[in-house]
Amino acid sequence: MIIIGAGPAGLSAAIYGVRKKLKTLVLCQHLGGQAAEAHAVENYPGIPGISGAELSEKITAHAKKLGAEIKEGITIKRIAPTGDIFEIQADKDTFQGRAIILATGKKYRQLEIPGAAEFESKGISYCTTCDAPLFSGKTVAVIGAGDAGQDAAWQLTKYAAKIYLLNKYAELRGAHAQLHEHLSDNEKVEICANSEPVEIKGGKFVKGLVYKCGDDTKEIAVDGIFVEIGAVPASELARDLVKFNKKDEIVIDPKTNMTSRTGIFAAGDVTDTPQKQMIVAAGEGAKAALGAAEYLKSLQNTDQY
Repeated sequence: MIIIGAGPAGLSAAIYGVRKKLKTLVLCQHLGGQAAEAHAVENYPGIPGISGAELSEKITAHAKKLGAEIKEGITIKRIAPTGDIFEIQADKDTFQGRAIILATGKKYRQLEIPGAAEFESKGISYCTTCDAPLFSGKTVAVIGAGDAGQDAAWQLTKYAAKIYLLNKYAELRGAHAQLHEHLSDNEKVEICANSEPVEIKGGKFVKGLVYKCGDDTKEIAVDGIFVEIGAVPASELARDLVKFNKKDEIVIDPKTNMTSRTGIFAAGDVTDTPQKQMIVAAGEGAKAALGAAEYLKSLQNTDQY
């Protein structure tokens, strides 16, 4: 069984795979996936408070201790089915498995305005947890004021001297009313309501942000810009292999997690499972591994294994 992705879904699938005595291989670019970038996780059962990175390390250690093989830094180019065997073509190696679990999660939605591509990693960041300390004493902007954007702004209050929070709505929205109050009361934070970015300016690095506020166009001097405008399923690897819904999520059987192609399973945020939470992804990873184990058992019983 080959699992692609090492977030909560992929690592949970690995744990259940080895417990079912399957030869289990996890392929990923980065351990932990987006979950590893979470500043604080306070809703994972049994662990009242932990960073995403620490939680990912614990689950990874658990999977390795049980015997899962994990290869990091792997970029998958293609999945090629040949009969009941799948060939995984990576940048340097090729792997073969009889069951595949896609646990690739989501990827950040890219900002598409002039200057966004030019200044990526030159003042533009898509990971506040990773890069906030680099902007100590600086002036920054956060684009996107949903739950993720508000969390980013709150993290930045520990480092930045000034934070502009661009909100396309008149008021802050999201699930965390207490965080709304914290941000509104913090003297470092200026909430720009009814605002959307227009252009990013700079030289070698970011120097300014142009944004529209109602009918007015404004420009602010900033040293960094944190983008929090949502995420999309990282499903392109399976585009010609399995069925997608209108959101580009992989459609799965809710009982077995098998996709529309026999032998390929999926779990976590890349699927059409509606709840996008770490604990849900972990449970879905377990379901996918159990489904894959039953599938492999059926091959063994028909002398195809």
